[in-house]
Amino acid sequence: MRFSKAIPFLLSMLLMPSLAWADMTDQQIIKYVTEQTAKGTSQAEMVQYLLSQGVSPQRLQQLKSKLSKKGNGQNGGRVVGDNRTRTTNAGQSTQGRIVGTAEKNGKFDENGQDFLSMESALADFPTGKEAEEEQMPVYEKKVFGREMFANENIKFEPNMNIATPANYVLGAGDQVFVDVYGASQVSIEGTISPDGDIIVEGYGPLHLSGLTVEQANQRVRTKLGAFYADSKIKLSVGQTRTIQVNVMGEVKVPGSYTLSAFASAFHALYSAGGVSEVGSLRTIKLYRDNKLVSNIDLYDYILNGQLSGDIKLQDNDVLVVSPYEALVNISGKAKRPMFYEMKPSETIGKALEYAGGFAGDAYTKSMRLVRMGGDKMQVFNIDASNLGSFLVADGDSVYIDSVLVRYENMVDLQGAVFRPGMYQLGEQITSVKSLLEYAGGVTEYAFTNHAVLRRRRADRSLEVLPIDLEGVLKGSKADVKLQNEDELFVPDRQSAQESQTLTIRGEVYQPGIYEFAHNTTVEDLVLLAGGLKESASTTKVTVARREKDGQIKNITLDLSKNLSVDGKSAFVLEPYDVVMVKRLEGFEEPQTVHIEGEVNFQGDFSISKGHNLLSDVLAMAGGLTEKAAANGVYVLRQMSEDELRIRQKRLDTDRYSSTYYAIQRSSQMQGVTSLPISDSLLIVRDMREDFYKVAVDIQKILKKPGCKEDLVLRDGDRIVVEGQINTVKLGGSVPYAGAVPYVEGKTLKYYLRQAGIRPTRQNRKLAYVIAPNGQASSYRRFQRIQPGSEIYQRESRAEMTTDQKVNMWIAAASTFATAAAVVISVLK
Repeated sequence: MRFSKAIPFLLSMLLMPSLAWADMTDQQIIKYVTEQTAKGTSQAEMVQYLLSQGVSPQRLQQLKSKLSKKGNGQNGGRVVGDNRTRTTNAGQSTQGRIVGTAEKNGKFDENGQDFLSMESALADFPTGKEAEEEQMPVYEKKVFGREMFANENIKFEPNMNIATPANYVLGAGDQVFVDVYGASQVSIEGTISPDGDIIVEGYGPLHLSGLTVEQANQRVRTKLGAFYADSKIKLSVGQTRTIQVNVMGEVKVPGSYTLSAFASAFHALYSAGGVSEVGSLRTIKLYRDNKLVSNIDLYDYILNGQLSGDIKLQDNDVLVVSPYEALVNISGKAKRPMFYEMKPSETIGKALEYAGGFAGDAYTKSMRLVRMGGDKMQVFNIDASNLGSFLVADGDSVYIDSVLVRYENMVDLQGAVFRPGMYQLGEQITSVKSLLEYAGGVTEYAFTNHAVLRRRRADRSLEVLPIDLEGVLKGSKADVKLQNEDELFVPDRQSAQESQTLTIRGEVYQPGIYEFAHNTTVEDLVLLAGGLKESASTTKVTVARREKDGQIKNITLDLSKNLSVDGKSAFVLEPYDVVMVKRLEGFEEPQTVHIEGEVNFQGDFSISKGHNLLSDVLAMAGGLTEKAAANGVYVLRQMSEDELRIRQKRLDTDRYSSTYYAIQRSSQMQGVTSLPISDSLLIVRDMREDFYKVAVDIQKILKKPGCKEDLVLRDGDRIVVEGQINTVKLGGSVPYAGAVPYVEGKTLKYYLRQAGIRPTRQNRKLAYVIAPNGQASSYRRFQRIQPGSEIYQRESRAEMTTDQKVNMWIAAASTFATAAAVVISVLK
């Protein structure tokens, strides 16, 4: 019996796919999707296969983006024009791994996050000849370091509020201050003239141009010391001059630039927009008086923080950016994959150092280098032996592969064990028994007669080895030695039992589906369901049971005979039994109505179903008070399900009609932007309310209780007795809605005038009067208005013809189609 229950789980394990080993390369993924799309394979089938092969949604989306960019001819170059505004580069997503494994039936959950993400990535995946010819990963041509002068967050501007360096050379245009303090107090200010002098009052011209700040201080003290004996003299620099610098060669915007005298080579390069697409970051030469004074290598600054080459500029300096000598593409599993500018004397090891070294999942034993030079392309294998000696060449592409998503010392344990998961195959774990002991053993629900060991052969195909787990654990069967990537599954009996249920319906407080437990009686299930309701019948309890031949057998029980707790006479339920507790014959739920307003006793009153009249409840409430309105009694009644359906159908018709008339009025009313919407507001109000008003002729009922006007009440009715009201409400399509004082004897014409409407015959026909009890009546000549009434003015509109109705439906369908198209475009 136990073995038969475990058979479904053993079969499911035989059909379960292997763990997801990501053996597919980009080229294999492209080839598979292209071939299956041509064959007409469904997207769901392709998703199942790709997930089973370990392809993550992130990787497929990344490959899709790469192919799309290649097909659109996108590249990483940017053009710098007159506009100096810059934008940052968008970040790149990282690859992920699929979460979880397939279910036991061999399928991934189609509602799971991975499955849905893979479907999204597979949509519009590029296929065809261009995708199939993809050879190596294609990256955006982004050269390391070039973004330094194209990043809006980096500002190369000299700090003007620093102490003037002692080696700063004064020149024409510099503002200087000479402060004399001590025995004499004098402050001399001057700007160095084109001749190199400043004018000192009482002394004359003082030549300072070409001197450093330190030398200028010494000269001032020497020349002016005799005039200011026993005083100290100090020279300082105020506003500095500007210098003219030429930036030539491979820069974005070559030319002459006016810079601060504190500017360095970096400031000049920034002003010129940085290097061009062929400009070098490694060979930037600074000429002064036709002599080479500095050779700047930006990589020394970016990678090592060295500023030795970034010297201060002087007037008429020339900065020349040479073309690059070699660009090397480092792609794949490097920490910073991109293009790097190299010097011919540098090695691949140096390029890898510039790229930050290997990433954590990189295959470090060997790299592939593709060289473009010569008649044909060449491929070289780079490993530890030649990494530091293999010189680079322009156009080299180095690809660092990732480690295979395989294991060399792993076994996987799943199923009815206390600690499932992957374990290290080695000294402590070598066999099935040692693996189970290390994992804490099997659970109480484990089916140990037959476990499943799945093993990969040399060709990566799978084979299954049945294991008598109980015999192995007891020592009566030989232990099984484990191999790398073995998967051991221990089935359990609880999974089959978890699907066994009991169902109870009818007159219990908590009907529903309950988990099956052995020896459960009908009384036990009733108690689990909250017990019997007062309306429950104890003599007509039915148990529906499915027999072995598939037929349903109904068993009727009398609970009054099965109340003992000794279990001798109790009826024991079996899995999937359905218990139905029927309603007691003739049982009636208590019904109540509520009365409020101008009666002597307000509150709730009990009534008998289908027998109580309105006059009976009024009598129980002590009758009407003296303040009750003469015709102000009505009943608010909750809608039944049938009434709600009828109301909804009527509202739909009214809504479409209101839409049509609004469109018709808009086409007829030129220059009018707002339309009357009172009818639409009425429709919205009716949709919110789930009750309606029942008008009552209270005068007839009081004169003759039990007459045909005497309303038969039902459960939940609310009786409202209005008090005397001396106003008349005005609403609908009127200029001035509200309430006006009631004037005895006045007709409809009088109140229409009060609402700002001319009481023509047509207008009076459009009005109807709602009495205080809710009863509405259309216009009648010489009709007297009662106090507390409401006059409602309808909008004027013509009856729709058949053509107008057709046009209305066409307009509505067009509107809905346009809205659906907008929603679909947004979702895409």
